Amino acid sequence: MLNPRQRAVIDALLPAGVDPGLPGAFESGFDEFYADFERSALLPMRLSFKAALWASAWLSPMLICRLPPLSRLPREERERALEAMGKSRFYLVRQLLLLLKAVCSFHYGAHPQVRRTLGMTP
Repeated sequence: MLNPRQRAVIDALLPAGVDPGLPGAFESGFDEFYADFERSALLPMRLSFKAALWASAWLSPMLICRLPPLSRLPREERERALEAMGKSRFYLVRQLLLLLKAVCSFHYGAHPQVRRTLGMTP
């Protein structure tokens, strides 16, 4: 189960209502995916994902000179904070964001509505 701070991170990556026809992370069933991920992913992957969520919630706001956690910021600043992680001069910070995006993509890219909207299935 994701806490509100973690949900804010996922929502900043895949927000609802941005593109017509595409659901946000939670509208596409990310909670169910995460429950399965927690049961089936290997321990190093689960721990790394949790570290990425933590860094995104607590570290990323400081990269744009805002106080953490990320959940207290408006959506535009949340997105800007995550972008700052990707531009960090520290390799580990950039890799945590990449891991976060990869795990979210495992779910989102497999969602039938997303695949249909993007023309990946007939």
